[in-house]
Amino acid sequence: MLDTMKPSAKVIVGLVCGAVMVGLAVMTVPASAPLSAVASVAGGLTASLRSSVDVPATPSASAPVSDPYGPPEGYVDVGNGTFIPGGGFGDCAESAYIHMGSQNGEPITASLFGKLVDTGVREFAAGAPAFADDGRIATYTVAPGDSPVAIGDRFCIWNGLSLTTLNGIPGSTAIQPGQVLVLDPAAVPGFVFDYPYD
Repeated sequence: MLDTMKPSAKVIVGLVCGAVMVGLAVMTVPASAPLSAVASVAGGLTASLRSSVDVPATPSASAPVSDPYGPPEGYVDVGNGTFIPGGGFGDCAESAYIHMGSQNGEPITASLFGKLVDTGVREFAAGAPAFADDGRIATYTVAPGDSPVAIGDRFCIWNGLSLTTLNGIPGSTAIQPGQVLVLDPAAVPGFVFDYPYD
């Protein structure tokens, strides 16, 4: 975070941190301790802060220029200003992401970023997927005991809990065995997103 801050902001952060550290040092020294003990502890803490907050006056020509609006290191941009950790979780090489939102006052839409991968039946995600004509995973039929989070994990969906919202189900409503959930809106012809919280 400090790498993307302006030098003046770093100085302010350093001073505030120094003040907090001095306050904490004062609280840790017994009340009967001489004032010189407090000054010694506080001086050591602020000296270590000064050495860690030093900012070069001008950036080095060899220093890489970072994009303050791009994803942090180790994260990927899945669109619409959303970054998720790079790589997958569990058995997933990459993660997919369900996005729901609107722009410029338009109606709320839903889309899937990334590719769904079925990592196999597991506890709480034992239902069956169905495929679009082009072979993409499109929907999922809920089995008894299934949960949205486990279904998301099975299909490498970073925000698996969003499956209920994607399918027009309010968050407090349980999914039911036999219910067919859309996993990829673009793979289901005629899919209309019905945002459940309007």
